[in-house]
Order: sequence, then structure tokens, then C-alpha cells
Amino acid sequence: MTKSEHIPSAHFDYEIAFGRTLGWVSQTELHILRRKRVAIAGLGGVGGSHALMLARLGIGAFHLADFDRFDLANMNRQAGAFSSTIGAPKCAIIANMVADINPEAQITPFPKGITDSSIDAFLDGVDLFVDGLDFFVLDIRRKLFARAREKGIPAITVAPLGLGSAWLIFTPDSMSFEEYFRFDGASTEQQYVRFMIGLAPAALHRPALVDPSRVDFSAKAGPSTPMACGMASAILGAEALKVLLKRGSLRPAPWFHQFDPHGLRFKSSRTQGGNAHPVRRIKIALAQHWIKRIAPREDIYASSVAEDAPTLYKILDLARWAPSGDNEQPWRFDVLDDHHIRVHLHYEPGANIYEYANGRPIWLAAGGLLETLRIAASKFGFTCDWTIENENEPEHIRLFVTFKENDTVPASPLAPFIMSRTVDRRPYRRDRLDAQEKKCLEAALSDTFYIEWFESRKDRWAATRLNMLATRLRLTIEDCHKVHQKAIHFENNHAAYGLPAKAVGLDPMTIAIMRWANAKWSRSKILNRFLGGAWAASLQLDILPGLNCAAHFFIRWREDRPDRPVSDWIEAGRTLQRFWLTAESLGLSCNQVLRH
Repeated sequence: MTKSEHIPSAHFDYEIAFGRTLGWVSQTELHILRRKRVAIAGLGGVGGSHALMLARLGIGAFHLADFDRFDLANMNRQAGAFSSTIGAPKCAIIANMVADINPEAQITPFPKGITDSSIDAFLDGVDLFVDGLDFFVLDIRRKLFARAREKGIPAITVAPLGLGSAWLIFTPDSMSFEEYFRFDGASTEQQYVRFMIGLAPAALHRPALVDPSRVDFSAKAGPSTPMACGMASAILGAEALKVLLKRGSLRPAPWFHQFDPHGLRFKSSRTQGGNAHPVRRIKIALAQHWIKRIAPREDIYASSVAEDAPTLYKILDLARWAPSGDNEQPWRFDVLDDHHIRVHLHYEPGANIYEYANGRPIWLAAGGLLETLRIAASKFGFTCDWTIENENEPEHIRLFVTFKENDTVPASPLAPFIMSRTVDRRPYRRDRLDAQEKKCLEAALSDTFYIEWFESRKDRWAATRLNMLATRLRLTIEDCHKVHQKAIHFENNHAAYGLPAKAVGLDPMTIAIMRWANAKWSRSKILNRFLGGAWAASLQLDILPGLNCAAHFFIRWREDRPDRPVSDWIEAGRTLQRFWLTAESLGLSCNQVLRH
């Protein structure tokens, strides 16, 4: 540990640099801040932003500690993360940024982080300790808070949560950090849960969590946003101002505070005993149960091919995400060489009632596959062309696909959405599509097609009734039931083939009933005839999403033809996939219907 020396700029004037704060602080208070010393442990997600915030507030001296270096995963939130700082030590980068704001600042770096032997030096002469450590770093955090209390140093921790922040203040005469969180006797995982609940017992951020599997306590990983980190530093600055100037009303522990701008909610409350309070203990128990239910995140988007695999295999790895009826994937690839494949389309007449009109849904799926191949190929600088073999023999149709390298081909802007495209069967929002959204969706079509929109309540109800009839047919025909038995999986949330039951769009109770009925056709008949099973399903699958949406739409051919060749249906499938990916790129959810 060495004390860094910064030579003040000949043109630097402290009062001019930080004088715009005057009015919110007095002239005297500004110079009091100039003489204050703050210790910040951890200079990553929030710690670096804390340091810059306090430097701009006019704080004159800092103890800065972090042993880590910046990497690419820090880019979404950390103040010192830039392309130019990847691999650089966080402590040195943030210290230089603070000095660049205030060349007069006294900065004592701790580039090895905080250890048992350096805690006293880190807190020596400090007026405020600021906790910027990673959520999962508890051992040294506990020691820092304990030693700060012994030295009579106030301490603040502000956690970035969701799109907002939660914070706690500990003063020498308030409840201590240990008294509040009650870590003693708890396992490491239990300590994480107690820390989480203690920071934000109101859990205002939870509704904004769209993918709970991203919270992985076993891997010490969790999601973060730049808004939360920025807000955390703003809150830290406001609370630090009150602590350092001894003005305003402090609400230290057992008070907790949380603001969530996503839900427009603020909570500030006092819980006697902190985590020892009976209600808080119930919350901790429930949270522990919730954590156990969250399986370690399965990276379903991970590539199935090696990094050094031929480019063609990487293209095919993306193409496997192309949509097909019931996720049946009625195709198999023959790789002929590095630039050619043959796609075998599987169609067995009479084997699947949904493969009507000589396998028309398969030709639509084949079109979606070809469009996905084209878009995926562009990502790697390839073009993609194809020919249809045996077009007049539905049971033996094949696609011969050629890939050519072309450095001038731009990557399709739709490529990033190949894997994220989904079917969302839940109710949507009824906000009308704006003109730009419609223009983008219509531009996804070729000149052969046009969109017919159904936006009024009356039109949406008419389309909903059509879907209701389709649902009733699907659930009351025995041949459909056989397909459902094969396609729907009740055990897994993700399926390489077929559909996970949770993706169908029904609530857990209805899924449980469906599981019972799906086992035997006789049960489905009883459910549909006497218990209104088809109508209950239609309520959730058709009526609620059908009325709660921006619009229904039909994609139509501009020219009517009584008998279309397979190539036309393949082209329609390409159009549907392009339309679907465009909707995904606009942040829109959709289910698609093609009417002729």
C-alpha cells in the first residue's frame, strides 16, 4: 500500500470546480466536505460510481480498495469499465478518475483489496465507510462494519436492486450490522438470504425480475442494471452529505429504505430487531424456499458445436431454432461438404392430423427453416441459396442448400433474435401499434403478401371466436389427443422436441388437470363433456389473450390462386419467420396465423 501523489493543476480552483453545489450547501459546508475522508471498499458495480459521485461532491480525501481488474462483463454497469480499461486494475483506474475530477484529492489506494491486516489502515482517519463490495462478499464486509463501529465511524451500504436501490445506514449508536442481519450460526447460503432480506424486506424489485433463473446463489451470480448502480450512487451521495455535514434526518438501522422506479414505489420503515423480528424471520424462511426452487440456470442458448467447428455447423446450430408445429422439427440435415447440405423433410400421410393438406404445415416450417438459415448465414459472411427437389412428391421433398462466402454481405439485424423468438400465449397489452411499428412489420413482407389488421374490439372478438372454435376442435378430436400425448412434456421447462406444458399458456391448476386428462382419451372426453374442459382452456388460451392484445392480423397473398405449389407455401413460411423475428426485434410478442 502506497499513498499516491497528485500534483494540483496550475489552473485548478476548488471553489470554482465545485462551487455549483453552493446553494444546496453553504460556503462553510463546502469546505467542510473538502476536509472529509471517505473509505470505499469495492470499486466495481457501485463502488466506482460512489467514488466519482463523492469526488464531484467535493470530498477531499479517499481510501480506495479493490484487488480486481476490469473485464468485458463489467461493461453494463461499472463506472471505470471501458474498452480501453479491459484488463486494467480497478483501483488504479478509479483513483485516476477521481484525481482527474479533483487533482487536489488525497487518494490512498489499496490495490490488494482489504485483508485482516489492512482493515485498520483502511479505516484510519476516516469520516465515513462506504460499502461497495460485491453482494456475495460477506466475511470481510462483516469485519469492516464491526471495526468501523468500534472506531465510531458511520457506515452506509446501498445495494443496486432491479432498476432501483435499497440502502441501510449504520451509526455508532444505532443497531449494529451484526445485530441487524443476524448472521451468526447461519450457513453461507443462509447468510446470503439474510443479507438479501435485510437489505430489501419489501422486495419492491421482484416484479421486474423477468427471468428468476438468472439468480444463481450457488454460482454467486445475479443480474444487474446500470440504472440501479447509478441510482445507488445518487442515494449514497445524498445520505453521505447528511452524515458528513451532520444535518438532516438520518434513519439508521433498524430502518431500511428502498426505491423502485420501475414500479414507482418507495418504502421506508423500521423493523424492531431487524432480521430477528418474527415477520422478518418468516420472510427469510420463504426466501430460502424460493432460492431452493430456482434451479441453477440451464444455458439453453449455449452453442452445441465447438468454437473451432466449421462455419457451416455454426450456421446449422442457429438454424435449429427455427419454429415448427409443436416443435416437431420435421427436418434432418445431410452435410455434403463445407458449403452444401441437403435437408430431408419428413412427412408421413395420416400420421399427424395437424399435417393437413398434403403436409402444408411442414412446407411452412421448411420456409421458416430456410429463412433462418439465410439470416444465420449472413452473421458469418455467407449467402444462402436453395432449390426444391421432388416438389411434386410431398412424401419425398428435399431442399438442396448452397452457402457461399461473401465479405460484402452485411449481418442481418434479425440474427440476434433467432434464439430469443418465442410464442407467448399470455394476455398482452392493448396499446395500439404505432405507425412506425406497423411500417416495420409490413416491410418484413415481400411484395407477394400484405397484412390485414383487426384492431377494433369487435374485430378482436371475431378473431377470438375463430381461435375458440379451433381450440374446441383440437380438444375434442381423438386424433388430436394422440398428437398432444406425444408432443406435450410435463416434466421439463425446456424440451429439445415437443412442448413443455408450462409453455402452453395455462395456469398450474389447469396444467395439472390437463396432465391427468392427457394420459387417456377417455379422461379427456369426460373432462370436455361434463366438466367444461375445452371452455376452461379456451378462456386462458383464446379469450383473455384474444381480447387483451393490440391487434389480430392475417397475412394474405395479394393474388388468389386455387391451387398453390409447395414453393409458394415455403415462401409463406419464410415470410412468417421474417415477420416474427421483426416483431421480436421491436419488443412485441405475437402468435401467427396464415389464412388463405
